[in-house]
Order: sequence, then structure tokens, then C-alpha cells
Amino acid sequence: MRTRRRRLLIIALAVVVALISVGGAVGYGVVKGGWFDSGSVTGTREGFQANAGPGAAPMRRPNADRRRNWWGEYGRTRTRTRAAARSRVAPPFRRVWAVDAGSLVEFPPVSARDRIVVSTNAGLGIALDPRTGRELWRIRLKGRSASSPALFKDLAIFTTLRGEVVVVTAQTGQVRWRFNAGSAIESSPLVTDRSVYFGTLDGRVIRLSLRTRKPVWVARATGDIKAGLALNKDMVVVGDYGGHVSAYSRDDGSLRWRTSSPGTALHGAGRFYGGAGVAYGRAYIANINGRVMALDARNGEIAWVRVLDDFVYSSPAIADERIFVGSYDRHLYSLDAVTGEVVWRVDAGERISGSPSVIGPYVYASTIGRTPSEGRTFAVDRTSGEVVWSFPDGRYSPAIVSEGLMVITGVRTLYGFRAR
Repeated sequence: MRTRRRRLLIIALAVVVALISVGGAVGYGVVKGGWFDSGSVTGTREGFQANAGPGAAPMRRPNADRRRNWWGEYGRTRTRTRAAARSRVAPPFRRVWAVDAGSLVEFPPVSARDRIVVSTNAGLGIALDPRTGRELWRIRLKGRSASSPALFKDLAIFTTLRGEVVVVTAQTGQVRWRFNAGSAIESSPLVTDRSVYFGTLDGRVIRLSLRTRKPVWVARATGDIKAGLALNKDMVVVGDYGGHVSAYSRDDGSLRWRTSSPGTALHGAGRFYGGAGVAYGRAYIANINGRVMALDARNGEIAWVRVLDDFVYSSPAIADERIFVGSYDRHLYSLDAVTGEVVWRVDAGERISGSPSVIGPYVYASTIGRTPSEGRTFAVDRTSGEVVWSFPDGRYSPAIVSEGLMVITGVRTLYGFRAR
């Protein structure tokens, strides 16, 4: 009996010690590691640069690109602001063409000059005439694609889940060359410095020279990288599945700063699926754990945090000191870019997984629906939050503009619309 009591006493003491240890570890994590937080944190104007863009000196606001209808990369600008706020393309629309891509189109097409280029989950790269929707060429990428391509000069650049960067002639679709990264790529290519920047699912960040066709440098993240990188002056910024946002030197790939996401005690720092958008001296990014964050683009310090009610997979759209983002809580949000406070939210009736786009005075978003046929695309007045237009197809990424044409991405169909 005494032996049993002694054994029970030893077990009880061990449990107490274990609880104290766990409590201490959690407390240490709160202070040192940012494991969990107390909720939303409102920001101030400190460090906010109202007229500063992504360059080395103050530049025009992110929606003031003179090329109103150019959308040559994912997110439109290299800073991934996802906005053509000066575009005059707006509803009411008339549909001028529709093209079945043959399989799921998970990410939106890109457009420049006289062509629209898209990649599909079936591993096809397709170019269309924006005026008629006529197919100009198609190629087999030798691997499924879950990213947008990029257009640069006379090149179209694709990434694939087979781990390849595929570079083709934009005019004809002829393959120029391929580079195998050795790991699947979901990251939409960022093209600058005569290089392609992208991340891999084994947690590497790569700068690939378009001239030598070899890596300039390779850096490490803390987890899988799903998103495209965003330009941030002399850095590139990306989040990863380790729950961190990192900035790397464009010159040599050295780590300039790294920030861990706040999150709950049980779910930790979460994961970053969507990419960052850089504007106003800040990097805006959303976490699957429901946190939308603004970071100081210079050093990664957290400027504000807004906690939404469910997962956030989408990348933000940015215009006129507002951040637009969708959530699995079935709402599209407008957040103040300075403070993170909610300006308005719209009940979409279903989950929003993809990233919104700002085109003209409206924000476009898509719902994924319970089945693919139940998704829709809708437009909201970005000032008031009033729904002004809806279309019965959509799933992930909603809309881009191309030379006066609105291109809507359905589940597997691309639609061309012009204003009436």
C-alpha cells in the first residue's frame, strides 16, 4: 500500500512539474516567439508613407500606373497590389467571348499588348486574342500548373508542379528553354533584374537569371512556399508554411528580416498561402490562421493585426489606403491600410478563397461554393461596399483587365466582357 501511495505521489508530482514546465514554455513562447496573441492590434500612421511606392524614392500611389489595362504578372504590379484603380472598364457589361480552357483555371491569366496568356491544372499554357478570344497557341507544360504565368518583353514564363520554369516565345508559344528546380513550384513568377524570382514547395527561394539560365542565388525559408514573391525596393518578400514572412536581398539572397505571425496557442504561427502586397512603406499579408497583417517593409516590424473569423487564403488587393481581402468566414473585407480597422464587410454567401482585384471603382471577388457550379464572381463598390454586379461562374481568382476588356476567370472558362 505504501509503495502504491508513493508511486501515486511520484506520478502526481511529475504531472505538476510537467504542467509548470509547459506553462513556462508557453509563457516564454508568448514573450519570445509570438506563439499566440490577444487578438487584433490597431495601427497608427507611424511609418506609413501615403505617397511612397516600392522604389528607392517616393513614387506614385500603387493604383496610378499609366498602363491602365496592363496586367503582365500575377497581382499586376511587381509589388503585387492587384489593382488597376484608374481603369475605366466597369459594369454594366456585355459578354463578347467565352473560352473553355479544358480544366480548372486556379490562377488568373496575364495580359500585355495583344495577347492573354493562362495556364491550367491540366498542364497547358494557352494564349488568346483579347479582341475575339481566338486561340493563338497552346503548349503542353509537362506538369500541372497552379500559378499565373508572367509576360516579359517577348517571353511568357510559366512555373509547374513538376518543378519546372518554362520560358517560351510569347508570340508563337515556342519553348525557348526549361529549368528544373528539383521541387514543385506553385509560386507565380516575379520578373525583375532580368531574372525570375520564385519559391518552391521544399522551402527554397530562387533567383534565376534569364540570361545565363542558372540560379544567381538560392535562399532558405522556414517552410513550403506557395505564393509569389513581391518586390520591396532592394528586397523581395514572401510568406511560408512555417508561419514566417521573410525579406531577402535581391542582390545576393541574404536574409534582411524575418517576422513570425501571431496566432493562437493551439495553432501557433499558422501558414501563409497568399502572397504579400507592398505599398505605403508596408507589406500586407494574410495568414490561414485568420490574421491579416501589416509589416513595416523596412524591418518587418508588425504595424497592425486584424483577426478575421476564419481562414484567409487570399492575397490582398490594395488601393486608396484600403486593403481588400476575402475569408472563409464568407465575407469580403475592406480594411484601413493605416490602422487595420474594418471599413466595411460584405456577406458573399459562401467562402472566399481566391484573391480580390481592384478594377476601376470596384472590387471583384469570387466564391468557391459547395460545388464548382455554385461559385460566382461579384463586384462591390470599393467605397461603400455595395454589391453592383454578379456573374454565375467563378471559384478562385476573379478578374483582370486587358486593353479595355474585362477578363473573368470561371472554374474552367475565361470570359471577355466589354462595357455597354
